Amino acid sequence: MGQQAVAEVAMSVERGHPLVQCQLLASEFYEALRCELRESFYTDGATRRKLISATHQCQRVAIASISPPRMLEELRGALRVLQSDTPPPPILRVIQGGLARI
Repeated sequence: MGQQAVAEVAMSVERGHPLVQCQLLASEFYEALRCELRESFYTDGATRRKLISATHQCQRVAIASISPPRMLEELRGALRVLQSDTPPPPILRVIQGGLARI
């Protein structure tokens, strides 16, 4: 499904279709990823990390200010993550807050 979504979005970007149309083409793949992620609770950690990473890349596709070519690159990146033999590293996030006192 991911390969089909990338092919359809690539064709749409090449033809100059609007961003919304490209996002609509990618949405079915994103929804399938989200469903797979919900069902992956009991799968191994590496597979789950791949699904989480790919899902996060697909979330960036939905940003209204993204350009169609950049959207296509994010979608291709999500597909590369899923096809990779090595799981992505854990995702680390910065938690913003006040200064800690020691």
